[in-house]
Amino acid sequence: MGRYSIAATICTGGCAHVSGNQEEIQRVSEDTLNILERISSAAKKKLGEPYTTGPSALANLNTLTSSEAIRALGAIDGASRRRLETLAREPAIARVVVLSDEEEILIYYICRDTPDDSPGNGRKLAGRNSPAGRLASLSVGQQFEISTPGGGISGEILEKAILHPLWADSLWDSRQSILAGKSYGPVTVTSMRDALARSAPTDGDDTLLMEIIAADERATNIIDGIRRSVITKMGLRDQPILDHYQDEIFRLPLDTQLLIVGPPGTGKTTTLIRRLGQKLDHEYLDDDERQLVEATRTAGTPHHANSWMMFTPTELLKLYLKEAFARENIAAPDQKISTWSRFRLDLARNRFRILRTSNGGGSFVLKEHESFLQPKVIAHQTSWYDEFEAWQQEEFWSDLRDAAKTLKCASNASALRLSASLSTIATGSQLTSIARGIGALVGSAPTVDELLQSLKGETTNALRRSLTVQLNRNHKFLDELAVFLNGLSSADEELEEQDGEDEDDQTQSPRTAIAAAAAAYMRNLRAQARAKFARRVLSKTSRTGLIADWIGKRALSEADLRQVGESLHTQAALRKFTTPVRRYLDGVAGRYRRFRRLRQTEGNWYVDKIQANDVDPLEVDLMLLCIMRAASDLLQDRSIRRNIGDPAYVFLKDFIGLTRNQIMVDEATDFSPVQLACMGALSNPDIQSFFACGDFNQRITSWGSRSIDQVRWALPHIEVRPIEVSYRHSRQLNHLAKEIVRLCSGESIDVILPSNVDNEGVAPVLGTGLSQLDDVADWLGTRIAEVEQFTKPLPSVAVLVNSEAEVGPLADKLQTVLLDQNLNVVACYKGQLAGQENDIRVFDVQHIKGLEFEAVFFVGIDTLAAMQPELFDKYLYVGTTRAATYLGLTCEGSELPTKLQPLKDAFINNW
Repeated sequence: MGRYSIAATICTGGCAHVSGNQEEIQRVSEDTLNILERISSAAKKKLGEPYTTGPSALANLNTLTSSEAIRALGAIDGASRRRLETLAREPAIARVVVLSDEEEILIYYICRDTPDDSPGNGRKLAGRNSPAGRLASLSVGQQFEISTPGGGISGEILEKAILHPLWADSLWDSRQSILAGKSYGPVTVTSMRDALARSAPTDGDDTLLMEIIAADERATNIIDGIRRSVITKMGLRDQPILDHYQDEIFRLPLDTQLLIVGPPGTGKTTTLIRRLGQKLDHEYLDDDERQLVEATRTAGTPHHANSWMMFTPTELLKLYLKEAFARENIAAPDQKISTWSRFRLDLARNRFRILRTSNGGGSFVLKEHESFLQPKVIAHQTSWYDEFEAWQQEEFWSDLRDAAKTLKCASNASALRLSASLSTIATGSQLTSIARGIGALVGSAPTVDELLQSLKGETTNALRRSLTVQLNRNHKFLDELAVFLNGLSSADEELEEQDGEDEDDQTQSPRTAIAAAAAAYMRNLRAQARAKFARRVLSKTSRTGLIADWIGKRALSEADLRQVGESLHTQAALRKFTTPVRRYLDGVAGRYRRFRRLRQTEGNWYVDKIQANDVDPLEVDLMLLCIMRAASDLLQDRSIRRNIGDPAYVFLKDFIGLTRNQIMVDEATDFSPVQLACMGALSNPDIQSFFACGDFNQRITSWGSRSIDQVRWALPHIEVRPIEVSYRHSRQLNHLAKEIVRLCSGESIDVILPSNVDNEGVAPVLGTGLSQLDDVADWLGTRIAEVEQFTKPLPSVAVLVNSEAEVGPLADKLQTVLLDQNLNVVACYKGQLAGQENDIRVFDVQHIKGLEFEAVFFVGIDTLAAMQPELFDKYLYVGTTRAATYLGLTCEGSELPTKLQPLKDAFINNW
């Protein structure tokens, strides 16, 4: 059978034999509506049947030991119900006819979720995430090769229909369907149900009139080309079928690291979400991916279906991402989708010893809205980090080398013997990886700890004997000391830095004044002993000095103090070699404090005056990355992974609980390279799956990533793929966006509009001389009324202003202007979700990344140019590209900002 003589074999019974495209469309429509009914009915029937899974399906169930099995079965039931509900509500989203290389014609109906049974008669059902689902992304005439449960299939795409099922008046329809075949299309069919309507036979003089009316109805229902959809509500549009390039990206192997870059409206975020959904479903993982997931699963880590994390720059975008996840049947609680600022706080405060907490923890206080860095740091963050990382590593090993030298001079024979091997580790680790150096320290830690505990026991006994002597001489000794302590100032004692660690035991604070006095006595004797051995004098005005003066001769003898001091000095050196993983990672904050103080004195990186405990967000990012990269590097060492249950690696075991099998980042260019590297370190070290998307022209944070080189610094193995087809903008707004980038940055962007789509729109409008709020509101009211005349009902509309302070006043004034049109205006403070779908929303421009609207009005762009000279072009580009069809700009002055003057002829006064 020839490839171009097969139309009759595809046709189902009952096709009307009419000419041209109408015959093809009726054939496809009839087959499609029949299958939609069959899929939906089968799903609804199963929803009414009792489940065959659940606890009752397990024979001889032990309820004490089978809780995990019960939860698994419950999850299956829940997933099955959601899948069936999706199929009942939306039976299929595409119809693809293929001719295999074996000359067999197959009709695939692609479903959003995983279907059950195929309807037969050459028709097959496939979930869009399955290999066969890829057919829906291909164009008519394209060759394909896919794997299916029954084996591989290759061939050619003959027909394709993108469907939008709708249940109305107890019948299935598909609205705004896009159909194409070898001999027709693409065409947009407004209603498949109407395409099947038959004209009633007529007699007499009105035959010609009825034919004219029927032809007009067909012309209205069947439109050549692809009609652009109107954005009727705020948020991320639903795009169930990706194009060929997007589809190829989201199906890449699980262990891929990828950055998708492209202009607004190219479906970058949608591709990210589809990627996540497909890789979460165990059914759609290939054999290699399944083995990888199973091989890397460890105790304490979440199941693969829950092992993911997505980062987004704003709370508003987070809300709409959650809505998009819900459409994909992906549960997205706050624990899985987060802004970096919130996640950073949790890591630095509750996971790592960086930020101060009420029960101890770190010592720094985060100043969220301040910066202690010189301006040059923003453009050279990677150099700043690299310098600190090299410095702190050298500081760590140098500290150990000094400790080994101390042991070499110790009078204790065991310490002297240990000094040689410990010195070798500390010196040799400069020439090897951090993992091998830490591993060597862990190997020697038991011997070190044994000696440390022996020496510590001796000194503790000596101090206790001294206290016992004083109590025997004076039973009220501790009572008197407690009274004295109570009278001292509560000012903090001046102590030398210990990198956040106390060389004494970290025990619970004494609950009674007498016990506190006993602890203070022994602590003070330790301080006296250290000072005596080091030949220094305690400050008479310090708390320690005042207590020592009160104790006076009731302390140890000078010889005993010197001996205890030497032992404490040796213990301090030994302690450097205990718990090396914790000491390296927990010590980062202390080493950073010293690094900052040193660079301040040199006038490098930091401003002059900083409170010792204050730290800004980028500094916290720096410390987090240092800790997390080191932890991730250690976990990639096979020897360490084999011994992960060892108490020495408890910190790393806890860190594994933070890692995820998939890390996703939306609007990646708004994050600094250090922040992106932190996110990358959260990826399961054995999988290292990282997917991000962004657009460097849309970077609206001063600290955001500025180049692909910076992203590759953060993730050296990341692949970069551009996407160029923009589905959002009309021809006029696409041209404007490209010109804004060219005029503001001198660069050109590669962006094309989809073929066979009606991309024609209207020119943007410009209002000048609008310096008064009343004038701005009146101008906006007139333009919004014009939009409603073009597009009924009123589509989604956003009004963007330059600061949070402008949101409320403009919303109130515009509400007054539009009161007679019965339109509602909502002020969206701090980018929070507010209002109903058809409301007009007013935003500060900094909060609207990633969203799209049919109409956007950007108020006061000349003021923005003066307020934000560095980021003006970014804000302008982001704001204007939120609009799909209607765009309006206003200026307080009489003309556009200087950079945009060449574009003045692209604007009109009204629509």
